[in-house]
Amino acid sequence: MLDPEEFRKGLRAFTTGVTVISMPNDAGGMHAMTASSFAAVSIDPQLVAVSVAKTARSHAILSTDQLYAINILGENQAFHGHYFANRIPEKWNPPYEWHEGAPVLTGTMGWFVCRRWAAYEGGDHTILVGEALEIHRTDNRPLVCSRGHFYSLGAAVESVRPE
Repeated sequence: MLDPEEFRKGLRAFTTGVTVISMPNDAGGMHAMTASSFAAVSIDPQLVAVSVAKTARSHAILSTDQLYAINILGENQAFHGHYFANRIPEKWNPPYEWHEGAPVLTGTMGWFVCRRWAAYEGGDHTILVGEALEIHRTDNRPLVCSRGHFYSLGAAVESVRPE
């Protein structure tokens, strides 16, 4: 078996976008968590997936049939990413609005409002597949995560054939 910490470091070497999954809480407000494990699944039907740790508070909420949103963070939203990953202890109430019954963070570079389509066991995580009911996107620059740190995406590079 691989060393768990080395495995984690190997996964962190893959640069990803940063998302925040937001969902209604039991008080009529919003609960949210940062997730970098977001993926496209299917165009027909229109499905996306996120992986949620079974130990996360959000896991129990996402185990119900209520709607949720996957918010794609822009390069100016590192605070959001850290806050919803529980790395910032101060209390903050970010602005959000409701779409299709799900709370959506304002000012993100895009979002998907989803209904749970399927959930699969994935070891210590659940792989949650959602059917996209509504989307919004902008051409803003994304926030990316590599090796546990947030970055702005650099300039586009040319494709050069190696010698």
